[in-house]
Amino acid sequence: MNRDEAREYAELADDAQVASEARARMADGRRIEMTVEELAALIRPDAPGT
Repeated sequence: MNRDEAREYAELADDAQVASEARARMADGRRIEMTVEELAALIRPDAPGT
C-alpha cells in the first residue's frame, strides 16, 4: 500500500467513525446540534485551528 492509499484508507476510517457516532446519537432520539468547528474537529482532529 503506497502513501496515498494509506492516507485515503485512514480518511475513510475516520469518516466511518464519525458517521457511526452520528447514527448512534440519532438512534438515541436526540437532536444533533454541532457547530461547523465541532464537526471539523471530529472529521480532522489533527487539523490546524481545531
